[in-house]
Amino acid sequence: MDKAIHASVVALLDRVGYSGLRVDDVADLAQVSKTTIYRRWPTKAALVVDVLSSLKATQVPIPATGDFEADLRSIVYDLYASLASTTLGRALPGLVSEKVADPDLANAIENLWKARQKLVAGVIRQGMKTGQTRADLDVQVVLELLAASAYYRLLLTGQPLDRRSATRHANALLELIRPLPLR
Repeated sequence: MDKAIHASVVALLDRVGYSGLRVDDVADLAQVSKTTIYRRWPTKAALVVDVLSSLKATQVPIPATGDFEADLRSIVYDLYASLASTTLGRALPGLVSEKVADPDLANAIENLWKARQKLVAGVIRQGMKTGQTRADLDVQVVLELLAASAYYRLLLTGQPLDRRSATRHANALLELIRPLPLR
């Protein structure tokens, strides 16, 4: 039943965006009652964030090979690919604009990003610990830089989120955080 509800949310987000999404329509498309949905998800925001969380968890795994450069490149490539070709990328602009007026949605999105950032921060800290990055990095700033270019393209410029731009982004980020040469 959850799969049918999730699939219905994805289809409707693609069609009408977050602001046009109605739980009645999700229930109709999934062939379940509204009560069934509200029993599991108390708000539309909770439902959408649960769907996006499950999509992101299955589509954008966090690598942990021990090779920091390869792991960082993989994270950046997966971020670009996820935003370019998934419901998350199509729904995110609407979700960002709606979160200003919907505190439940804003809180749910914040929790989604915090969980993801915690995992990526672990990769960065591991790179610091093994000497594959500078030891004096501010992990929060690196997290922000890691996401900045992709979200800038998605939300502001509309420039492509392709492999070429992801490679340029990863290269620039790696240049900033590599260990400083010994003098």
